[in-house]
Amino acid sequence: MGINKFLFLVIVFIVLFLFFEREQVVNKTAKVEKPKVSFFDSTMYDITPDNVTQIVKTKRADVYDNREELLVATIVTKSKKNSYDTNILSGDSMIKKENQIYLKGSVNLQMSDGTNLKTEQLEYNTRTKIATNKVYFIATKDVNTFEGTDLYFDSLKEEIKANTTKFRMKVTNE
Repeated sequence: MGINKFLFLVIVFIVLFLFFEREQVVNKTAKVEKPKVSFFDSTMYDITPDNVTQIVKTKRADVYDNREELLVATIVTKSKKNSYDTNILSGDSMIKKENQIYLKGSVNLQMSDGTNLKTEQLEYNTRTKIATNKVYFIATKDVNTFEGTDLYFDSLKEEIKANTTKFRMKVTNE
């Protein structure tokens, strides 16, 4: 009689155990992507048969399959094909994917026409020469100052747009 009760209780526990949901612990391994190549305190040049088109100076550069990550970097590019004028882009952290560069920390963009843009975050397209951001910026050209947020700056068309802007310009009588 005692064995029958014991077997009945075991069957009841087994049925209850099967019907109640329990959390399954799944160990997830973090996929860590390692760079293909890393450079420290380096200067890199893009050289064509005619001239040097770009210079990249960085404290650290990590090259992955589809992007480059640069720390404390400066990029000097030619502003026009047959000119010695240059554009200078610098920042504490850069991620470069094809023609798009994402910058963070002490970002400075100096254009060949004298425009100087300072901000903490910037997205810049090297092909279209368009810079955008969502944070505060200050841009100066000659004695004129333009500051605000939500920047759109097209250096080819010389067009600049922003929200919450302040514009100071010096007017001279001629």
